[in-house]
Amino acid sequence: MKIIDDYLSEYQFKQIQDMMMSNMFPWYYNDGMVNEYDGKYTFIHGFYDTDNGVNSGFFDVLDPLIDNLKLNKNNLKRIKANLNLKTLSNDKTGWHIDRCNCSTTSIFYLNSNNGWTQFKKGGKVESVSNRMVIFDSELEHTGVTCTDQNRRVMINFNYD
Repeated sequence: MKIIDDYLSEYQFKQIQDMMMSNMFPWYYNDGMVNEYDGKYTFIHGFYDTDNGVNSGFFDVLDPLIDNLKLNKNNLKRIKANLNLKTLSNDKTGWHIDRCNCSTTSIFYLNSNNGWTQFKKGGKVESVSNRMVIFDSELEHTGVTCTDQNRRVMINFNYD
């Protein structure tokens, strides 16, 4: 696992953060956090998947992230943003591995909050804005909601 703080320049980061944290960015209700109808809900924004290719008019704003990860469409499997609303306690969203036929997962955190990503074999990555964590897609992990901000927002990248 690799954790990189200040992953983008301040300017590049603010471009992405301002867009995705605005009230004009489209988020879509998803009836399940890990599995459909798992009793939890979240909001998502799909940027890219191998079946449909680019499926967001906002895809180009991710160029600095894609460039830093040295990704191209040949090794990219999925890019999806998640927005979890504030909860009364720090709740686990559900243990899982990213089922994307990929070898690497990266999570980019858009806002600082007291939520985190927990790994079943040990380890915890706190949600700090402009932080990227890169890990093997086979590592079982769970998101943990926040209690100190109205939302926890991150972008997941799955690739080879």
